[in-house]
Amino acid sequence: MMKKISFAAIFFALAMFVAAPMASATTVTEVQAMIASLKTKTETVVIAGKQADKDRLGLLAKLDEASLKVDQAKFCDAIAKLNDYKRVVNHLIATGRINQDPALGTTGQELLNDADATIAALNELQVQSTGAACVF
Repeated sequence: MMKKISFAAIFFALAMFVAAPMASATTVTEVQAMIASLKTKTETVVIAGKQADKDRLGLLAKLDEASLKVDQAKFCDAIAKLNDYKRVVNHLIATGRINQDPALGTTGQELLNDADATIAALNELQVQSTGAACVF
């Protein structure tokens, strides 16, 4: 009887050891760090034009709103704010008003890539909390 229990305990421990690397759940703290990083890049990216300051402030406001929604565990709402952010960045790219040269620092495309990664992490949080991803 003792050997069966020991074998079961060892098997369970081994199974947990093997499965642990596969279970890399995203946390709210990780997502908030991603948003903070995106905010820092948004603060430093070169934006041209008469409304550059207004454009930057609008982008930063969208990131602040997304962060607040994450704190409230409203992950789909946070994704909506990041999609709004991406829409503005795409407009700035299309009009040639945001840096696209990596040699000059952060690019509009880098902001889009980081926003997409944050959206993916938020969707993972949504799945963890409700079992279903956000639908837009």
